[in-house]
Amino acid sequence: MTEIIEHHGIELRIDNRIMSEKMISVLRAKTYERAEAKQINRIIQDGEVVLEIGAGIGFISALVAKHPMVERIVSYEANPLLIDVISETLKRNAEAVLPKWEVRNAVLKNGSVRGEVDFYVHRDFWASSLTPIANPARIEKVPVESFNSLVRELRPTLIICDIEGGELELFRNSDLTDVRKVYVETHQKKIGRRGMKELFEIFHARGFHYDQHHSEGSVVLFSHVDRDGKR
Repeated sequence: MTEIIEHHGIELRIDNRIMSEKMISVLRAKTYERAEAKQINRIIQDGEVVLEIGAGIGFISALVAKHPMVERIVSYEANPLLIDVISETLKRNAEAVLPKWEVRNAVLKNGSVRGEVDFYVHRDFWASSLTPIANPARIEKVPVESFNSLVRELRPTLIICDIEGGELELFRNSDLTDVRKVYVETHQKKIGRRGMKELFEIFHARGFHYDQHHSEGSVVLFSHVDRDGKR
């Protein structure tokens, strides 16, 4: 029998094939991505074009896709085992607005972009990473795309990012022209104190500030200081 969990108005299917008991207990307790879910509807503005990086099981994807002010959302996930799960979550919760969402399987990088990279799949999918981990469940070859090229093509107004420590490398040489907000889960345990300092400096140098009204713990909203004057 299929078990469905309702969390912040989104129906999520329990799937033992890709979820550990730890993950399932978090879903049943309704604490999964709770901080992000609490803030996302407050962050979204009219005409939002959203780029989501690290879609997981599609929970935040569905919240965003259902929002009436969102014009388009493109969700990227590196783990190929989760693509069908994300699509199912979106179809279950946002089938009525299907034309405005899209799911892609790739790793976004800057600098030299070519071919494929190894992606280390953890039994708890949120711990999967581009960085080698001990005893991975499997190692997948994943195509690489240019982050800066995608931003220039898609012109997102909001970027949502949760990539388990990959945020520093991704944004280090990023072109954030026309982006108004970046909502990112930071991972100090992985990038360290100096990495956290550099991450904040990267956004400050591009005209973004730490938005205390919509940040909580490790989940931070960087807002452009002139965002209300942008498109």
